[in-house]
Amino acid sequence: MKHAKEIYGIFLLKRKHRLIKRIDKNLPAPSIHGHKHWDSSYLIMDYLNHHSPHKKSRIMEIGCGWGLLSTYCASRFNAKVTALDADENILPYLKIHAMLNDVKIKTKIKQFEKISRAELKDQQLILGSDICFWNELVDPLYQLIAKSLKAGSQQVIIADPGRPPFLKLAKRCQKKFKTKVIDWETFYPKHVYGSLLIVK
Repeated sequence: MKHAKEIYGIFLLKRKHRLIKRIDKNLPAPSIHGHKHWDSSYLIMDYLNHHSPHKKSRIMEIGCGWGLLSTYCASRFNAKVTALDADENILPYLKIHAMLNDVKIKTKIKQFEKISRAELKDQQLILGSDICFWNELVDPLYQLIAKSLKAGSQQVIIADPGRPPFLKLAKRCQKKFKTKVIDWETFYPKHVYGSLLIVK
Protein backbone atom coordinates (compact mmCIF):
# COMPACT_ATOMS: atom_id res chain seq x y z
CA MET A 1 0.00 0.00 0.00
CA LYS A 2 1.50 3.33 -1.07
CA HIS A 3 2.31 5.79 1.75
CA ALA A 4 1.47 3.21 4.41
CA LYS A 5 3.51 0.80 6.47
CA GLU A 6 2.83 -2.29 8.51
CA ILE A 7 4.20 -2.27 12.05
CA TYR A 8 3.57 -4.80 14.80
CA GLY A 9 0.84 -6.32 12.66
CA ILE A 10 -1.15 -3.14 12.03
CA PHE A 11 -1.25 -0.68 9.15
CA LEU A 12 -0.22 2.92 9.74
CA LEU A 13 -0.88 5.62 7.16
CA LYS A 14 1.82 8.18 6.42
CA ARG A 15 1.09 11.87 6.08
CA LYS A 16 1.26 11.65 2.28
CA HIS A 17 -1.45 8.99 2.06
CA ARG A 18 -4.49 10.22 0.15
CA LEU A 19 -6.87 9.53 3.05
CA ILE A 20 -4.74 11.54 5.50
CA LYS A 21 -4.38 14.34 2.96
CA ARG A 22 -8.15 14.36 2.49
CA ILE A 23 -8.71 14.73 6.25
CA ASP A 24 -6.08 17.47 6.39
CA LYS A 25 -7.77 19.34 3.57
CA ASN A 26 -11.41 19.08 4.60
CA LEU A 27 -11.48 19.02 8.40
CA PRO A 28 -10.17 21.25 11.21
CA ALA A 29 -6.56 20.59 12.14
CA PRO A 30 -5.75 19.01 15.54
CA SER A 31 -4.69 21.65 18.03
CA ILE A 32 -2.81 19.71 20.76
CA HIS A 33 0.11 18.09 18.91
CA GLY A 34 -2.22 15.65 17.18
CA HIS A 35 -0.82 16.23 13.71
CA LYS A 36 1.00 12.86 13.65
CA HIS A 37 1.67 9.75 15.69
CA TRP A 38 4.56 9.91 18.18
CA ASP A 39 7.52 7.55 18.38
CA SER A 40 7.15 6.68 22.07
CA SER A 41 4.18 4.55 21.01
CA TYR A 42 6.70 2.10 19.56
CA LEU A 43 8.34 1.72 22.98
CA ILE A 44 5.08 0.60 24.59
CA MET A 45 4.20 -1.65 21.67
CA ASP A 46 7.59 -3.35 21.93
CA TYR A 47 7.26 -3.62 25.72
CA LEU A 48 3.82 -5.22 25.39
CA ASN A 49 5.21 -7.68 22.86
CA HIS A 50 7.44 -8.93 25.69
CA HIS A 51 4.91 -8.44 28.52
CA SER A 52 1.58 -9.15 26.90
CA PRO A 53 -1.71 -8.31 28.61
CA HIS A 54 -4.37 -10.98 28.76
CA LYS A 55 -6.51 -11.41 25.69
CA LYS A 56 -9.66 -9.29 25.74
CA SER A 57 -8.25 -7.03 28.45
CA ARG A 58 -9.92 -3.67 29.00
CA ILE A 59 -7.41 -1.01 28.01
CA MET A 60 -7.58 2.78 27.93
CA GLU A 61 -5.16 4.89 25.93
CA ILE A 62 -4.97 8.43 27.28
CA GLY A 63 -3.83 11.26 25.04
CA CYS A 64 -4.38 8.83 22.17
CA GLY A 65 -3.81 11.11 19.18
CA TRP A 66 -4.10 8.97 16.07
CA GLY A 67 -4.75 5.94 18.26
CA LEU A 68 -1.74 3.90 17.24
CA LEU A 69 -1.53 2.10 20.60
CA SER A 70 -5.28 1.62 20.71
CA THR A 71 -5.30 0.05 17.26
CA TYR A 72 -2.38 -2.21 18.15
CA CYS A 73 -3.98 -3.42 21.40
CA ALA A 74 -7.35 -4.04 19.78
CA SER A 75 -5.74 -5.97 16.93
CA ARG A 76 -2.92 -7.83 18.70
CA PHE A 77 -4.68 -8.73 21.97
CA ASN A 78 -8.34 -8.51 20.95
CA ALA A 79 -8.61 -5.92 23.74
CA LYS A 80 -11.65 -3.85 24.57
CA VAL A 81 -10.09 -0.45 24.01
CA THR A 82 -11.15 3.07 24.94
CA ALA A 83 -9.15 5.84 23.29
CA LEU A 84 -9.27 9.20 25.02
CA ASP A 85 -7.97 12.62 23.96
CA ALA A 86 -8.71 16.27 24.72
CA ASP A 87 -8.83 17.21 21.03
CA GLU A 88 -11.89 16.12 19.07
CA ASN A 89 -10.14 16.94 15.79
CA ILE A 90 -7.97 13.82 16.06
CA LEU A 91 -10.97 11.50 15.78
CA PRO A 92 -10.98 11.24 11.97
CA TYR A 93 -7.36 10.04 12.01
CA LEU A 94 -8.10 7.50 14.72
CA LYS A 95 -11.24 6.24 13.03
CA ILE A 96 -9.55 5.77 9.65
CA HIS A 97 -6.85 3.64 11.28
CA ALA A 98 -9.41 1.60 13.21
CA MET A 99 -11.36 0.99 9.99
CA LEU A 100 -8.22 0.14 8.02
CA ASN A 101 -7.22 -2.42 10.66
CA ASP A 102 -10.75 -3.77 11.14
CA VAL A 103 -10.94 -3.07 14.87
CA LYS A 104 -13.49 -1.39 17.11
CA ILE A 105 -12.34 1.36 19.45
CA LYS A 106 -14.50 3.34 21.83
CA THR A 107 -13.59 7.04 21.89
CA LYS A 108 -13.93 9.79 24.48
CA ILE A 109 -13.02 13.46 24.25
CA LYS A 110 -11.87 14.69 27.68
CA GLN A 111 -9.00 16.38 29.44
CA PHE A 112 -7.07 14.26 31.92
CA GLU A 113 -8.52 16.01 34.97
CA LYS A 114 -12.08 15.46 33.73
CA ILE A 115 -11.82 11.68 33.58
CA SER A 116 -14.01 10.25 36.31
CA ARG A 117 -13.30 7.30 38.56
CA ALA A 118 -16.36 5.61 37.10
CA GLU A 119 -14.86 5.85 33.60
CA LEU A 120 -11.63 4.29 34.87
CA LYS A 121 -13.40 1.47 36.68
CA ASP A 122 -12.56 -1.94 35.23
CA GLN A 123 -9.88 -0.52 32.92
CA GLN A 124 -7.16 -3.05 33.57
CA LEU A 125 -4.40 -1.23 31.73
CA ILE A 126 -3.88 2.51 31.18
CA LEU A 127 -1.43 3.52 28.43
CA GLY A 128 -0.03 6.84 27.28
CA SER A 129 2.87 7.85 25.03
CA ASP A 130 4.43 11.30 24.75
CA ILE A 131 1.73 12.83 26.94
CA CYS A 132 3.77 14.57 29.66
CA PHE A 133 5.47 17.32 27.68
CA TRP A 134 4.42 20.37 29.76
CA ASN A 135 4.87 21.03 33.47
CA GLU A 136 1.16 21.82 33.66
CA LEU A 137 0.44 18.17 32.78
CA VAL A 138 2.33 16.67 35.72
CA ASP A 139 -0.36 17.18 38.37
CA PRO A 140 -3.35 16.12 36.20
CA LEU A 141 -1.50 12.96 35.16
CA TYR A 142 -0.46 12.18 38.73
CA GLN A 143 -4.06 12.57 39.88
CA LEU A 144 -5.26 10.42 36.99
CA ILE A 145 -2.80 7.67 37.89
CA ALA A 146 -3.94 7.77 41.54
CA LYS A 147 -7.57 7.71 40.49
CA SER A 148 -7.07 4.81 38.10
CA LEU A 149 -5.35 2.68 40.75
CA LYS A 150 -8.16 3.37 43.21
CA ALA A 151 -10.65 2.41 40.51
CA GLY A 152 -8.98 -0.97 40.11
CA SER A 153 -6.53 -0.58 37.24
CA GLN A 154 -3.74 -3.13 37.45
CA GLN A 155 -1.09 -1.11 35.68
CA VAL A 156 -0.34 2.30 34.16
CA ILE A 157 2.40 2.60 31.52
CA ILE A 158 3.58 5.96 30.18
CA ALA A 159 6.40 6.28 27.64
CA ASP A 160 8.49 9.37 26.99
CA PRO A 161 11.87 10.35 25.51
CA GLY A 162 12.81 11.60 28.99
CA ARG A 163 11.55 15.18 29.13
CA PRO A 164 11.83 17.05 32.48
CA PRO A 165 8.03 17.04 33.12
CA PHE A 166 7.92 13.26 32.62
CA LEU A 167 10.83 12.78 35.02
CA LYS A 168 9.07 14.99 37.55
CA LEU A 169 5.92 12.86 37.24
CA ALA A 170 7.96 9.67 37.64
CA LYS A 171 9.69 10.97 40.78
CA ARG A 172 6.35 11.93 42.29
CA CYS A 173 4.88 8.50 41.56
CA GLN A 174 7.88 6.75 43.10
CA LYS A 175 7.14 8.45 46.41
CA LYS A 176 3.56 7.17 46.57
CA PHE A 177 3.04 4.07 44.43
CA LYS A 178 4.74 0.82 43.46
CA THR A 179 6.65 2.36 40.58
CA LYS A 180 9.56 1.61 38.33
CA VAL A 181 11.15 3.66 35.58
CA ILE A 182 13.02 1.64 33.00
CA ASP A 183 15.01 2.56 29.94
CA TRP A 184 13.61 0.95 26.82
CA GLU A 185 14.93 0.78 23.30
CA THR A 186 13.59 -0.62 20.08
CA PHE A 187 14.99 -0.74 16.56
CA TYR A 188 11.64 -1.57 14.98
CA PRO A 189 10.21 0.02 12.94
CA LYS A 190 12.94 2.61 13.67
CA HIS A 191 15.43 3.29 16.40
CA VAL A 192 13.62 4.79 19.39
CA TYR A 193 15.06 5.19 22.87
CA GLY A 194 13.26 6.47 25.95
CA SER A 195 11.82 5.65 29.35
CA LEU A 196 8.80 3.75 30.57
CA LEU A 197 7.01 4.79 33.74
CA ILE A 198 5.28 1.68 35.05
CA VAL A 199 2.95 2.05 38.03
CA LYS A 200 1.15 -0.88 39.65
